[in-house]
Amino acid sequence: MGDYDAIVIGSGAGGLTAALAMARAGRRVAVFEQHYLPGGYSQSFVLNGFRFSPGVHYVGALGPGGGLRRIYEGLGVANDLVFLELNPDGYDRVVVGNDRFDIPKGRERFAAKLKQRFPDECDGIDRYFDVIGSMVDELGYAAPIHGLGEAAQLAVHMPTVLRHGLRPLSDFLDTCTQDPLLRAILSIQAGDHGMAPSRAPTALHAGLQGYYFDGGCYPRGGGHSIPEALVRQIELHRGEVILRAEVDRILIESDRVLGVRLSDGREARAPIVVSNADPGVTWGRLVAPEHVGWRLRRRIAHLRYSVSTISLFMAVDMDLRAAGVDSGNIWFSRTPDIDAAYEFTARRELSGDEEIPGLFFNATTLKDPSMRGDGLHTVEAMAITSIEPFARWQNRAPGARGEDYARLKADLSERILDAVECFVPGLRERVVFRALGTPLTNMHFLHATRGGIYGTEKTLGNLGPFSFSVDTHIDGLYQCGASTIAPGINGVTNSGLNAAAAALGCRRDDLLTATGQSLRIYPSDNPASWPEELRPRPAE
Repeated sequence: MGDYDAIVIGSGAGGLTAALAMARAGRRVAVFEQHYLPGGYSQSFVLNGFRFSPGVHYVGALGPGGGLRRIYEGLGVANDLVFLELNPDGYDRVVVGNDRFDIPKGRERFAAKLKQRFPDECDGIDRYFDVIGSMVDELGYAAPIHGLGEAAQLAVHMPTVLRHGLRPLSDFLDTCTQDPLLRAILSIQAGDHGMAPSRAPTALHAGLQGYYFDGGCYPRGGGHSIPEALVRQIELHRGEVILRAEVDRILIESDRVLGVRLSDGREARAPIVVSNADPGVTWGRLVAPEHVGWRLRRRIAHLRYSVSTISLFMAVDMDLRAAGVDSGNIWFSRTPDIDAAYEFTARRELSGDEEIPGLFFNATTLKDPSMRGDGLHTVEAMAITSIEPFARWQNRAPGARGEDYARLKADLSERILDAVECFVPGLRERVVFRALGTPLTNMHFLHATRGGIYGTEKTLGNLGPFSFSVDTHIDGLYQCGASTIAPGINGVTNSGLNAAAAALGCRRDDLLTATGQSLRIYPSDNPASWPEELRPRPAE
């Protein structure tokens, strides 16, 4: 297959970012992707003529001075992207039983709205945002001091994180409020990092809150617009993105990477390899056992992975706006006990009559009204689960999992619809297409260990300086993705940039050199304000 200057395994947002950064630096780069679509969890797919984007629901840090905006502009992809801002008065809607609360853009607006709703909780609300805000600042601006260990770094740079951020979120909330609904509103977005409030380190949740303080946006065209923009620029800089090319071994000799071998036996050589696969795949399968030390083997053997999802993808013939749905996401919980949704993941069996305790819902055609012009809407409803209820079928190919699996999927679809009916009554009767994805779907298409959607489980042992580093003990081998810096499009994009900087021995800023780039953002709910060429077109 020839020689390259650098090879990237996997075309998730982290891998593509690393590839583009190295290609812009003059390296000849190849990305090998086992799927027929690029993007990893950022990809979109089409079923029965309807486009779905299962992994990108909203993106933060895109406003003036935003970190992700700076990366897109610095890598030269911003002009190829358009983002649509979700309802700034409620980019996330919280539905807890019969109670509703819209989370607005802006930290001060969020706090003020909570105080209006909970006038007796003003002191606790101030405490919450003061502490969370301090942690956000520390997490965003701390730079390592050479010669200091991890604990000392925390003490010097992150005193608030050290004092409050290492305890579970629910414990920190105990110091702010005992109001069940207020606690639910402040913790329900935990679904964006996959850790129950009783187990999520407060620093993890603080990072998430800070990321969305400036609201959220959706990529025009769907999630696939992001990897497509990255691929376009990689190819313009003489790089290659090769699909249906599964890597089955990272070639190593004398603790030095040599390249990769594909599943068809072909080999490609390069002095730099960046793995965008999760640690279980990288160290459990791609690197030969003799190159994995006993400490790392032990860590991989005991590693726990994040939650997975059951995802119901639907097309509906319904006036969703008249039903109260807009561009904002909906977080639903039957009770203020947000932990209940995570306790549901511990079940080994999902058959029976138990209700889905909570889910995430969004209508992509309201986030981007230009996606369709025929009056139909595409919507996605996702509930947290684990691999356990589906483990008996994980060694069977799609289409060969039998009637029991089909019946379970049909049953789960109905139970998800039961939950959706609690906040969008009448939707069930207006569904014209539906398909259910399970953890096995993630394993098949994305090679995600145990179907996890956020890489490793984000306990303290897998956060910050304790997570997997972009550097490895093998010379020339680097890693990126949700198990390094943080989950989500922002975390993995930053991990790819960090991996490229480490591989090239330079600073991150040295890789963000594009000029003439300006990210465009328009309001989702007001397409009349968009430029003429971007506005929705009615179906012919």
